[in-house]
Amino acid sequence: MPRHLARTAVAVALLSGPMAPAALAEPWKTCAFNDQPIRCRDSHAPDGTVRIVWEDGKTMTYTLVKEGFPVSTLRDSLGGTWEREVLIQGNAVFTNPANGNRIFVPLR
Repeated sequence: MPRHLARTAVAVALLSGPMAPAALAEPWKTCAFNDQPIRCRDSHAPDGTVRIVWEDGKTMTYTLVKEGFPVSTLRDSLGGTWEREVLIQGNAVFTNPANGNRIFVPLR
């Protein structure tokens, strides 16, 4: 292989490796906290854990306590209990019965 092609191949390999996770980041969605629009990203693990990253830098992880459909019970990182209702369109509404806080996360 000519020398310049070998260097190009190494450069491409180096560039594509570290950049791959950033290129795969989910786009921001228009979510809402207590009916106030704020963009967020959500991710879901196979064990039912949900992670929401808010555009303002805050992050919360919700662990599945009781699976159900359309309503499941989750616990946040701070110990709060949330009811997640999955609506027919695939959107989700998280409600904290103790304080009335509400999070809306659209499917897309």
